[in-house]
Amino acid sequence: MVLSLDPVTRFLNVQVDPGQAGAWKRAPYHDQLRRWAAASLPLRRYVLVHVNTVTTVVLPDRDVPLGTFAPGDRLVARERMGPAGLTADVEKASQPV
Repeated sequence: MVLSLDPVTRFLNVQVDPGQAGAWKRAPYHDQLRRWAAASLPLRRYVLVHVNTVTTVVLPDRDVPLGTFAPGDRLVARERMGPAGLTADVEKASQPV
């Protein structure tokens, strides 16, 4: 896995080796991604895991698969309080053709 911080959005991008596509879901990696998600959410920053072109957003309480991100696609998020604290509803917004 290679981690990078987007200089504009400040989102944490986790690029996963396709040969080990499920590695990010195993301990201790997934637990750490959830901790980073919980710490980043109040700042409106997100943890995005990329396996090839498929993107998943890691939130403090769940993982949200968004599918393939194309150039121009963006993440749309609405923060809200859930039973376990702050969380968000996220989706991919595609740029019109």
